[in-house]
Amino acid sequence: MFKISVIIPNYNCSQWLPKVIECCLIQKHLYEIIIVDDHSTDNSREILSELQNHHPKLIKIFKNPEKGGNNARNFGFEKSTGNFIQWLDADDFLLEEKFENQIRKFQENPEADVVYSDWYMDFYENNSKFVKRNNFAQQNYTDFLFEILSDNWMANNSYLLTRQIAEKLHNIQAWNPETKVAQDREYFTMAALIGAKFTYAKGFFSVYNRWSINSVSSMDFKQRLIYQLQLEQKFRTKILENNYSKKSKRKYLALLNAHTMNACFYNPKLTILNTFSFFNIKWKLIHWKKRPFIPFIYIWQHLKLVFKRET
Repeated sequence: MFKISVIIPNYNCSQWLPKVIECCLIQKHLYEIIIVDDHSTDNSREILSELQNHHPKLIKIFKNPEKGGNNARNFGFEKSTGNFIQWLDADDFLLEEKFENQIRKFQENPEADVVYSDWYMDFYENNSKFVKRNNFAQQNYTDFLFEILSDNWMANNSYLLTRQIAEKLHNIQAWNPETKVAQDREYFTMAALIGAKFTYAKGFFSVYNRWSINSVSSMDFKQRLIYQLQLEQKFRTKILENNYSKKSKRKYLALLNAHTMNACFYNPKLTILNTFSFFNIKWKLIHWKKRPFIPFIYIWQHLKLVFKRET
């Protein structure tokens, strides 16, 4: 039997909660909707209570014991009991037949841990006026880790996971409360790094919304690059620890090296966290206009790292 737990962290999303809950209720195989309120200051609790009154057997509401979106996700997972996990932010949506199509793909591929699909990104102004929709069609990638390290990012609600892989990710704290940016990127990259098997179910079944007000996205760009460098250092360490072939390790590290050079181009105050070969950079990830500067940035960054280590 397929029982899907939808886990929703909520912070001040009262205006979208009715539609978010509705998009879950139309799904087949829905088992429970777990909402962890992250100390909202709007009328979220009142909205949630009203929704729960209409669906008391499906909707379960909790207050986050500790503040923070990833703490809410981890707490929500601990309260869930379904054998499949759907992560969903409180201002994003699922589209009709998502669960049905992705469960069918699990039935066709019983070895799969994660199923992903195509998705939309909708843009709004003033949190209400629709501006445009971008389509993000995917495919069945033979090396999903390569794709996600290449920054082929997918919205977290486009995925559906087995509980088994979600348990493994929970045990290594893949929703890391200390991570400041790209939290979902970290989660699904860690899934690939621990060997999760990803497969593709064709169809647009989820919507990722971009509003005019977004506290994480409004973070200073150069500060985001610092956090990005720290996050990718974690991926680098995991790659080196894993039993990949030398060729695969070189391929994956070349992607991270390109990201590092891009970050240092935009923020010269950065200092790289480790040395790497100039001949192992994925140049396709670096815009041709930047490439003439990269040799100088590479030399300067490695000199800075040597001086830093000596002091």
